[in-house]
Amino acid sequence: MGTDSWKGHVNGILYGVQFDRVLDDSVVTRVVDGVTAGLYPGDRAETRDALDQALRYPGPLNEQAETHHGEDEIRLFFRRLSAALHTPPPS
Repeated sequence: MGTDSWKGHVNGILYGVQFDRVLDDSVVTRVVDGVTAGLYPGDRAETRDALDQALRYPGPLNEQAETHHGEDEIRLFFRRLSAALHTPPPS
């Protein structure tokens, strides 16, 4: 994945969760299901890679797709989302 190509994935996810009051397990499940169903660009592995790159990024993750969620909440959500994407989908 290119140097900044992870930002498109992150912005798409943030856009999809911008109206969720809390980034809880139900939101993680909904986004994982959306990635698996092709509602987000990239497959599970590509999205996981983008999230891992985003989590290494030292700057704010919601600088382009601003949400009411704080930086710490977004980073925690992305860590949980990445872990969920590491789990194989049910067959």
